[in-house]
Amino acid sequence: MFVRVKNINGKPYAYLVENEWTPWGSRQKVTKYLGRMYAVERFKNYIISLPQQFKQSIIEIIRQEVLNHGFTADMSFHPANTLYKKDDLTLNLETLAVRKRKKDVVLGMNEGYLCEYTIKDLLNYAPNEDESPEKNAKKLANLVLEAGLKLTDGQFVWLFNSI
Repeated sequence: MFVRVKNINGKPYAYLVENEWTPWGSRQKVTKYLGRMYAVERFKNYIISLPQQFKQSIIEIIRQEVLNHGFTADMSFHPANTLYKKDDLTLNLETLAVRKRKKDVVLGMNEGYLCEYTIKDLLNYAPNEDESPEKNAKKLANLVLEAGLKLTDGQFVWLFNSI
């Protein structure tokens, strides 16, 4: 499954799509509506060091990316430094919710889409023991790109080794 963006009445909306094979070729079937898509621009290029655990590393990478895209930590609402805001957009790293006001949305960042689905997909990644390390690394790299996260080579190697 992957995220697809459609323009409806001039506004982009994101859907979760899977391919179905028919005798006439591949057809895409929408499985879930993810929300309106908002493209956010990169302003900075912070690079942070990552913790040892895989899931904490993913959260830190997401924190790095949203800070690079102009989000700020909302310490008044949530002192644990897990709520980030930019205009009406909010990202809660505790609940993994990406919202505008009270509606779920998708953030178009780098070459992917950051939303609750892509974050959970990345956090639930486990390498397949039957696959080669190269295939597992490629799968992890695809999940990182689909979530709109941009890593340095060193960060990716650190992340892959922390699994």
